[in-house]
Amino acid sequence: MTMATCFNCGEIKFGAFVACPECKQLPSTDDDWMLSLAMTDHYFDSDTLRQMGQAIKMGEKPNLDESTRANLMKELIKFRESPMGFLVGGAAKSPIKKKWCQI
Repeated sequence: MTMATCFNCGEIKFGAFVACPECKQLPSTDDDWMLSLAMTDHYFDSDTLRQMGQAIKMGEKPNLDESTRANLMKELIKFRESPMGFLVGGAAKSPIKKKWCQI
């Protein structure tokens, strides 16, 4: 996932879970994380992502239907359990064994 729409301000950014360069917002709640995951080029083409961004800029709050939310929560749980999830703050604790990084 490289192209994403910021769930907060609607700007296009590089990466779903990075801070928005415009508003500096990071996902903090489960809903923020799921919206960040949903509004990416993994699921939508660039034109649709831009349209989502325009809607957010016009004051429309993004939301997910229950089925989509349930599916994205499964994906989010998998992500949080991965090493990348730990690195970007999506995991409660590191799934990585510290043995490989000892000096």
